[in-house]
Amino acid sequence: MIIILALIVGFGVAGTGGVVTVSSSELTRGWSLRSAEDVTDTGAAISQVGYDTAGWHPITLPSTVLAGLVANGVHQNIFVGTNLRKVPDLTQQEWWFRGEFPAVRTSAGQVYWLRFKGISYRAQIWLNGRRLDPDAVGTMVSREYNVTRLIRPGTANVLAIRVTPPARDCQDLSFCTVDWNPEAPDMNAGIWGKTLLDTTGPVALRDPYVKTTLPLPATDAADLTVYVDAINATDTPVTATISGSITKTGRPAISFSKEVTLDPGQRRNITFDTKAHPQLHVANPALWWPHQFGQPELYRLSMTAAVSGSTSDRKSIDFGVRQFTGYRTTVNGTSFAGYKVNGRPVLFRGGGYVWDLLQRWDTRTNQAHIDYTKNMGLNTIRLEGTLGNEELYDLADRTGIMLMSGFVCCSAWENDRSWSPEQERVAYASLDSQMRGLRHHASSFLWTYGSDRPPSAARLDGYKRIARMLHWQNPTLDSVATWADPNAGMKMDGPYVWEPPVLWWDPSRSGSAFGTTAEQGTQAPPPLESLERFIPPDDRWPIGTVWNYHAGKPGTPFDHITPFTDGVNKRYGKADGADDFSRKSELQNYETTRSFFEAWSARQHTQTFGTIFWMLNNAWPSLHWNLYDYYFKPGGGYFGAKKAAEPIHISYDYFTRNVHVVNSTLAARTALTATASVYDIPSLTRKYTATAQVSSPANASVRVLKIPPLTGLSRTFFLRLQLRDANGSSVSDNLYWYSTRPDALGNADNHYQTKIDGFADLSSLNRLAPNRHLEAAATRSLSGGRETVTITLTNASPTDLAFFVRPEITAGDNGREVLPVIYSDNYLSLWPGESTRITATYETAALHGQLPYLRVRGYNVSSTSTPVHR
Repeated sequence: MIIILALIVGFGVAGTGGVVTVSSSELTRGWSLRSAEDVTDTGAAISQVGYDTAGWHPITLPSTVLAGLVANGVHQNIFVGTNLRKVPDLTQQEWWFRGEFPAVRTSAGQVYWLRFKGISYRAQIWLNGRRLDPDAVGTMVSREYNVTRLIRPGTANVLAIRVTPPARDCQDLSFCTVDWNPEAPDMNAGIWGKTLLDTTGPVALRDPYVKTTLPLPATDAADLTVYVDAINATDTPVTATISGSITKTGRPAISFSKEVTLDPGQRRNITFDTKAHPQLHVANPALWWPHQFGQPELYRLSMTAAVSGSTSDRKSIDFGVRQFTGYRTTVNGTSFAGYKVNGRPVLFRGGGYVWDLLQRWDTRTNQAHIDYTKNMGLNTIRLEGTLGNEELYDLADRTGIMLMSGFVCCSAWENDRSWSPEQERVAYASLDSQMRGLRHHASSFLWTYGSDRPPSAARLDGYKRIARMLHWQNPTLDSVATWADPNAGMKMDGPYVWEPPVLWWDPSRSGSAFGTTAEQGTQAPPPLESLERFIPPDDRWPIGTVWNYHAGKPGTPFDHITPFTDGVNKRYGKADGADDFSRKSELQNYETTRSFFEAWSARQHTQTFGTIFWMLNNAWPSLHWNLYDYYFKPGGGYFGAKKAAEPIHISYDYFTRNVHVVNSTLAARTALTATASVYDIPSLTRKYTATAQVSSPANASVRVLKIPPLTGLSRTFFLRLQLRDANGSSVSDNLYWYSTRPDALGNADNHYQTKIDGFADLSSLNRLAPNRHLEAAATRSLSGGRETVTITLTNASPTDLAFFVRPEITAGDNGREVLPVIYSDNYLSLWPGESTRITATYETAALHGQLPYLRVRGYNVSSTSTPVHR
């Protein structure tokens, strides 16, 4: 079933001779936008060269309606305060997009194709005065048109697209941000995907793909099956030679070909397998591995269609030789899904991605998401309905980040029992388009047909027919919530608000670390510097309406951050301003997120099989659900996750007081020494210490110590865990602060929250002696438009701890932190006499022409700022 191809205007060419141009051009420039309420002309008139666009808004594609209006200053500072409320409902009118573009000159046999990767939600499409499509419906449906008879070669052409927005409240099969943030006022209406003009000869190629099969558990060979669609764009039969090559530097090239005859207008899936082409059996392939398991090796597939000896079309992709398989394990009476890559169990650890509220992204933004994910030590991004950012897929392939993709919850997607026939067609076409976009990517490891609820049996059967037709090679799940389907394989039992670190470790709690979870997370206010960018000064303190507007979606249980603020005030001491709240919230974000990933990692492959923190990032400046904020400023949650997910890690179980060493790599480590020490606060008197010799097996966790019940401790105390190698070098260093009056959990109030009966007393941290002897030095090097700053911190105090120290590289003296930025470590604590060295890497352009400065501040360390010279 091929749904995404539409030959609306008839066949393009009758002949096959001549040397044709094979090209693909993205149509980004020459576009403008206007409300259809302000335009009385028809699409036939608007799509003519010379049409007067006075009063229209110039835009660059891709663009949603709101993105175009914001770019033109119609709506300003919409992310500040409650300004988004001032934007009217943009879904109650239709919108014209008009674009003018050139087309290459023609030759005999030349075919022109217009391809749209995403129009939301419904569109009438006109080209050069002719209507291409009266009703192109479906946000996630890719579509293309053979426009050879309508195109004007060698001169200007005009597209006019009248867009009908999706319905509010996620009532259409479109994108939906559920309760994550306020809805976009346009519901992301517009031309959000790439718009392409392609030229080919009489036979075009589409969707090349390589399926890789390993002789598991062995990985010393691979059978490759190559698929590609061939399209006859003419009204006569055509014979073509379809050829392919697979290449990788340092490896022998593999070539294969076959001759096919296509009927007029036919689209056919062409297959090359080892039976007919034994050269596709590859010995000792270079395998694609996820982050921390090895290198994400990629091969290049290049496909060519030739007619009468002349090239008619070319397509190329990168792919990885790898195989994902699934298995089931019963934990606490429930069957949970686990996964292996190349025969090795892999604990997926990641976050839920969402794009910008206006669906704006670029290479720099996409790269930052991937870099941050990798830098935290995570290996997975979940795409719940946020499908179609294909550059993100490419970057994930190259970096070893796995993608867990599927349709969104809590919307028309989950109400399939009441779908109209049109909605059913849209759903199937959407799946076809999105699976085609994902299937060749090495990073794509799982597709979920449903999220919170499974599709109906009839729809699920239809979905699975499409997956089989597309030769989908990766595991799938019907849904990811055991509360709706006990056999789902994943749970979604919360929490979704802040809970103390012990919750993740307590196996009696439904949200704790056991089984496999598709999502759970907490509120996560960003650092003060980010808060200041979107909360106006008059609204910054006390916490009130503006803060809550930037929590979850208004009118949901998540439209405030009370559980988080209760934790801060009752554990760390009542905050007396935004600055004090932020320094304490950073501590709370760090300890909570660190514990989350530590608990899931410490039980890997026996009781835990994968987890997604809700969320990775935010669609706009938010206080709820993120590991890093909208501006890419890394904070407590980011560095807590980074600490927990380091390759070899020593961690503390808040519930049992056990100490674990977790090895997240495929290489065993021996001759390690673990040390646990407990200190009073604020005196830093050591009250307990223990050591153990450790052998850390690959891809596993081992219990190495247990902290006994201790008496005579200060109310708040430090627990320092250290892991060193045979040379005495630090492998993992992890500092906890906790209380002799620990957090106490009550009963679960609902699906998103467990009651807290008692809060740990961490307030003695406020009595740490100020450290005035922290020394900082920095040097920088430049290469290829990027800078690396090497930072050395030394605690020269003979008595005082430098606690929770945050070095930052800023643009200018006490300017904003350069973003995005990758630190090798941060939020550091240095004991008297200790020194450490870290690096910070960023783009030179992020300095905006200013000199970089090193700003250093900590919980008990005053802020300093010094220039960084080369």
